[in-house]
Amino acid sequence: MSRNGRNRHKGKGAGGPGGRASAPQSLSAVRADRAVDALTPAFVRWFEEVSPGSAVAALECLEPIKAVLGRYMDTTPAADVTSLEPLGLSVAVSEEIIATLDDAGPAGATDGDAGDIESSTYVVHSIGAFVEFLVETGRWSGSAEQLAAVMDFLDTTGQDDDGGGFVDVPDIPDEEVLAAFSELPLIRRTTALLQWIGEGKPVTATGALRLRDLEAAAACVGVAVKGGTKGPASPLPGTAGPGGPVPTVRSMYEVPLLAQLWNALEAAELIEISSTKVVPSADSGVFLAGGPSERLEDLVFFVDQFLETAVLASDPAQPWERTLSAMQASLLLAAATADPPEKARILAAPDHAPPAERATADLLTGVAISRLEELAELGLLTIDTHFRVPPALIRCIANVFDDDWVLADLGLGDAPDDADFAPFEQGGAAPEAAAPAPALSVARESPRLAGTPILQLKITLNDSKPPIWRRVLVPAGMPLPQLHQVIQAAFGWLDYHLHEFRIGGFRGTAYAPADPDGEDEFDGDASRDESSATVGELLPAVGSTMGYTYDFGDNWVLAIKVEKTLADDGGGQLPRCTAGRGMAPAEDSGGTWGWANIVQAVNDPHHEDHQEYREWLGMQPGDTLDPKAFDVDEVNENLADITF
Repeated sequence: MSRNGRNRHKGKGAGGPGGRASAPQSLSAVRADRAVDALTPAFVRWFEEVSPGSAVAALECLEPIKAVLGRYMDTTPAADVTSLEPLGLSVAVSEEIIATLDDAGPAGATDGDAGDIESSTYVVHSIGAFVEFLVETGRWSGSAEQLAAVMDFLDTTGQDDDGGGFVDVPDIPDEEVLAAFSELPLIRRTTALLQWIGEGKPVTATGALRLRDLEAAAACVGVAVKGGTKGPASPLPGTAGPGGPVPTVRSMYEVPLLAQLWNALEAAELIEISSTKVVPSADSGVFLAGGPSERLEDLVFFVDQFLETAVLASDPAQPWERTLSAMQASLLLAAATADPPEKARILAAPDHAPPAERATADLLTGVAISRLEELAELGLLTIDTHFRVPPALIRCIANVFDDDWVLADLGLGDAPDDADFAPFEQGGAAPEAAAPAPALSVARESPRLAGTPILQLKITLNDSKPPIWRRVLVPAGMPLPQLHQVIQAAFGWLDYHLHEFRIGGFRGTAYAPADPDGEDEFDGDASRDESSATVGELLPAVGSTMGYTYDFGDNWVLAIKVEKTLADDGGGQLPRCTAGRGMAPAEDSGGTWGWANIVQAVNDPHHEDHQEYREWLGMQPGDTLDPKAFDVDEVNENLADITF
């Protein structure tokens, strides 16, 4: 967390977001209040050094600081506010975030999600400011190791292409990792499900398994159910004891583990679902019995997708789902470190909490622990006196959760610093806008684009292993022809071939350039003129998706998804790439399989096509091709050349 983070608190309402009236007044809370009160004059002076005139904001910042430290001192023996024990502090912060969300009311109210995120980050920012104050004024009395761990918890600045950097992935030989993954109950059950699908199984119009197949499919994943449309109330799947009644379900989505595995298989592109049938994809052969390196890559990717589905997927209509996701993600991240969280401390309820708040915390903690126990049954976690992630699986925890955008969405930190686009706090000064490139200033002046929100899109190349994707910011009012240019620039392509956008899957509506003679560019099903639609019209909400196909010979198919909507601050480069992963395939390289062969050939001197492909790519002696390479600055240089 940067020292300039003090500006984030400037102009907040009393008590910060949500306006909490007071902290719980246990003996520990009183001790915390007195200790912080003694430091208040120095804290306010320190706060104003960077933000002159911010004394009121500094005092408001002390409200969540006192609340968190009260909780911390209640559960940490011989606690001192100038020497903070990392685990105790993380538990106290989590408890205060839950209490803040409870006070804020239903998340389904207007601006509920945004308010929840702001409230959560306000708590984290406040404690971060207090720790910085202790350090910079020489008042920190703990060890250097304690301080490093505390700052790791509070400050999740990106260390790689994806952001994050909280978790250190151990260096384990691939053969050991492969052996560990192969023995996971999760992989065994998934393997059984894939083998059961065999040459194909019928599905409903929504892509779900039919009722008559639910019993057999659920058995593959270790759950006993039977499908049926009627019947008496049944226990939840997995809750019936030995010899007890077998639950009757009306949909595969009433069997959570089966639904999660199904969604993860689809996300990992291990199954292909049509309007009538599901079949294993070509990639499933590698997953089941591929070569060691290729199979390990597929297993890791699948576990990543399963964790995203099981932990991060939530129903926006259920206000506490995101809180549960945040609790699980934070515990998994902590469990992947050298100082894993103690189970007894996580389960201990704060004695000072009011009864209603304590009941809510107990309920949420119980549900979160129950979900983590389900992950433990699948081999993804061990739970005894502590929560621990097996060393071989830490890479998956890092891949999925150690990401600034993910943590920000869960209310556990800030999105990556982006002075041009990060929404500035109410009452604070707007960041100085960088001078836009001449071509982009035209886009800013366009009536269709001016004043429209900014969409954060994740654009992923289907069938790419390892995944190749780009995260870009574009105006919601951007017409599709310009989005096409953005994709071409982001992936380094040269617009040599035909393309189309498609909404609603293969049978959905296609948008393509109109031919000057009145025909669509793609001579297939009737397409609409892409210049008649904007990105925001086709992707109206967070979670909306759209397909994009380029070069109908190589058939590069990309999935476009809205990750979030940001307020337009009126300055900076648009469009802009903020993150990405993997080198984009070269034009005319033969699709994902052809490109994979080229990568292998140019890096293997013994490959029969080694020299031919190196010459085709213009490589010099000594050059190597890294398929994981990505340069965000180079992408933004390409985007800066786009004219509107």
